[in-house]
Amino acid sequence: MDDFNTILLKKKTIDKFKKYSKKTSPSYSETLDFMIAFFEDNNLSPYDTLGPNNISFTNTLNKRMDAIVSILRNVEETQLKSTKKLLESLFDEMETVQNPSVAENEFGEPNIITENEELAYYRDADSKNNEKLTQIRYRLGDILKNMRLVKNTFSANHYSLKLTVEQYNTINEKLEEDAL
Repeated sequence: MDDFNTILLKKKTIDKFKKYSKKTSPSYSETLDFMIAFFEDNNLSPYDTLGPNNISFTNTLNKRMDAIVSILRNVEETQLKSTKKLLESLFDEMETVQNPSVAENEFGEPNIITENEELAYYRDADSKNNEKLTQIRYRLGDILKNMRLVKNTFSANHYSLKLTVEQYNTINEKLEEDAL
């Protein structure tokens, strides 16, 4: 248990301290410990006032804000404006290239197709893609049949794929054909 000692203080000071202590903590010792910790943590003495420290903090913060503003202005001038000019020049060039007379000479007359022809085209493309997808699903199923679970005693279990070199080459060739 802690030893207690006495300190002689003026009656007026003791009354103020007791009132303050009731508001902050359950014991006088804790209140005094908190006060001392506050002064030590903030490198203050009881004779310091917080006014100038707040002002210096505000000045420091304002200087940092000015630095950030100057950095943003620099970024705007060096990167954003030059990028904007580059994009504008590209769009200007695109407008000159997209003359109707130039486009007709290069590509000729456009082919006009009916709605039924367009639907038939997309229907055929969809059915071809569905057939390829079905073939890939069957091939994947065949590959998965060749997988075996390898149980390890000291590490995580994993699957092993058992294929011959010929099987691997045929699967690889079919995938390359489908990619084309």
